[in-house]
Amino acid sequence: ALVTGDSFSGSLSRSPGENVGTYAINQGTLALNGNYTLTYIGADLTIGAKTITVTAAAKSKTYGDADPALTYAFAPSLVTGDSFSGSLTRSPGENVGTYAINQGTLALSSNYTLTYIGADLTIGAKTITVTAAAKSKTYGDADPALTYAFAPSLVTGDSFSGSLTRSPGENVGTYAINQGTLALNGNYTLTYIGADLTIGAKTITVTAAAKSKTYGDADPALTYAFAPALVTGDSFSGSLTRLPGENVGTYAINQGTLALNGNYTLTYIGANLTIGAKTVTVTAAAKSKTYGDADPALTY
Repeated sequence: ALVTGDSFSGSLSRSPGENVGTYAINQGTLALNGNYTLTYIGADLTIGAKTITVTAAAKSKTYGDADPALTYAFAPSLVTGDSFSGSLTRSPGENVGTYAINQGTLALSSNYTLTYIGADLTIGAKTITVTAAAKSKTYGDADPALTYAFAPSLVTGDSFSGSLTRSPGENVGTYAINQGTLALNGNYTLTYIGADLTIGAKTITVTAAAKSKTYGDADPALTYAFAPALVTGDSFSGSLTRLPGENVGTYAINQGTLALNGNYTLTYIGANLTIGAKTVTVTAAAKSKTYGDADPALTY
C-alpha cells in the first residue's frame, strides 16, 4: 500500500485500434512521487466481434413472374460507417414450389459475426381463365371445332394439352361444351367458363307435284319432291291430301299429314289436282220407216 497521504497520478492507456483484436494496456501516465519505484505489469484489452442477426423476409411470386427483391432485416444496428456487402440468393427453380432464400454473398467485415435466419420464396400457380366459344350447327351436320379463348398469356414454352368435349346427342337442342381433357401443367390453375353447342332444325322444302285426272277416274297418287336430302335413317310420315270434290275443276293439293320429326322444319310448296271433263262420243243409230208411217224412235 502507499504511505498515508500518497496517491497515484495519471492513468493507464492502451494501444490504439477499434477493430476486433487484442490491444496492450500500457502504463501510460500512471506515476508515483520520487519516493517510489513503480513496477508495471501490463494486460490486454480484447475487442470481440459484434453479433448481427440477419433475418430474411419471406417472399412469393406467381409462376412466370420475375423474382421479387430478396430483402432482410437485421439487429442490432451496425457501427456507424459500416455496411453489408453482397446479397441474398435463393435455390434455383421456376416451377410452383418453395425455394430456400440463402445467405448468398451477404457479408459484413471481420468485426462482426453474422448469424443468418433464412426464409422461403414461394412460387404460386398462375391462374388461367379459359372461356369456351358458343357453337352451332344444323341437324345432321358434323360438329364444328370446339374452340376457346384464354387469359392471361401462358409462360413462353408452355401450351395446353387435350381438348374440349360436349355433352352427347345429335337431336335439335342445346348441349354443354365441357372442359373435357383440356389441361395445363402443374404450374397453372385452370378456371373454365363453359358455353353451349346449339343444334338447329334442318329445313326441308317439300314441293308437291301437279296432278290431273278425268272426271270420274280415281285420284292419282299425290307425290312430291324434297330437298335437301334427309339425314340417314330419317323418313317422312303421313301423306299429302287435296281439297274434296269430284266435279271438273282445280283442287289444291295440301300438306295434309305429311311430316318429319322434330329435328326438321318442313316448308311446303303446294300444287293442284285438275279434274278434266270426260269426253263422251254419241253415235246415232240409222233408222228407216215406210212412207206414211210414224217416225221410229231415234236411238244412239
